[in-house]
Amino acid sequence: MIMSSQVKSQQFPRIEAETLSKKQVVFPQDTQGQFALLLIAFRRQTQGEVDSWLNPFIEDFSNHQQVTFYEIPMISGNWKWMSGWIDSGMRSGVAEYKHDHVATYYGPLKSYFQHFEVDDVRRVYVFLLDKQGHILWRETGRANQNKYQELKLLLNSKVSGESG
Repeated sequence: MIMSSQVKSQQFPRIEAETLSKKQVVFPQDTQGQFALLLIAFRRQTQGEVDSWLNPFIEDFSNHQQVTFYEIPMISGNWKWMSGWIDSGMRSGVAEYKHDHVATYYGPLKSYFQHFEVDDVRRVYVFLLDKQGHILWRETGRANQNKYQELKLLLNSKVSGESG
């Protein structure tokens, strides 16, 4: 069955970020060896869209050793001077169990807009990566039952295909 959101194998671009737990991470390098759901957000107002994916995903896949997730707020480098204050605000507003999974990027955004084909910064951009950091699947906007089910079926087929 061919899924509409599956994509031709493309390497996820390098993103250097810092988690709310103050750990330096580099994507996709730090997710290699696991399937990874990455949610890219350019505006705070997209949090509802991010949560529409993350909440069911955490419920369905948090116990899978071969699966991880990250929410990646993408913030212009112009705000780097306020990063301590911004990150502190996020830290207080995000459940502590997610602190290792929220990684903020501060820097130039233009190349990411092009790579992710961003046409609306008010939307979340959702990517499922394979264990080598290639994009298996992508979607934008709020999750709905059909979109999430497509992601869940694809990931379950990959996870069960590797353990079976």
